[in-house]
Amino acid sequence: MKLAFYSLTGQTRRFVKKLNLPQEQIIEIKRQEETLLLDEDFILITPTYEDGLEFLDRFVESNHHYMRGLMGSGNRNFGPEFCHVARRYAKTYGIPVLYEFEFNGTPEDVEKVKGILSHGS
Repeated sequence: MKLAFYSLTGQTRRFVKKLNLPQEQIIEIKRQEETLLLDEDFILITPTYEDGLEFLDRFVESNHHYMRGLMGSGNRNFGPEFCHVARRYAKTYGIPVLYEFEFNGTPEDVEKVKGILSHGS
């Protein structure tokens, strides 16, 4: 199972690096003109914030039929908005939020996500 993510600040990129996944299993979504189209199952890690994510909305709209789960990352100081984007996509597309973590994750977060990915492959 692929792991797709977007990282503006680098926190999520650092988290994904801690997972020690093979490079071919990782898809980093970048702001781009053309929407990336996938043809295999994946789990998406989203940021908490909404602003400027139209490109990510297009990516999800175009690929949601292969999305098997969502994970949210962010800062718990955002209160109820913490991991809001993952929850919004989950509600819109009927896809489960599998995990939520803060910043670049703790060692416990890394182990839990590795377990989720190993069960989904």
